[in-house]
Amino acid sequence: MIVVDKQSRTPVYEQIKTQILTLINLGIYPADSKLPSIRQISSDTGVNVNTVKKAFYDLELSGIIYTVPGTGSFVSESAFGNTAVKEKAKKEIMNALDTAKSIGITKAEAQEILSAVYKE
Repeated sequence: MIVVDKQSRTPVYEQIKTQILTLINLGIYPADSKLPSIRQISSDTGVNVNTVKKAFYDLELSGIIYTVPGTGSFVSESAFGNTAVKEKAKKEIMNALDTAKSIGITKAEAQEILSAVYKE
């Protein structure tokens, strides 16, 4: 389910975090559901275990997930409506808008694009 673009400017651990957040927000992983293990994600993506571990650590610090030693990582009840999730989304949108502005996209065009993408 998680796909890493090793050519992207976005650090791999950030890509993993973002995709896990997306899967949580889409309801693929509801509250208290078990996430794939760090080793499983590492194996599936070909990414170093420590890189995946960093993504999980950041998610845990943000209160998005929690870990039960010897059992695995789970989606926190507080993941939904978590301010860290909203801040992450805001940051991503701001970065995208900065890029759009730099290539001449108008506010109206950006709103149109955002609406179209949101519908997808």
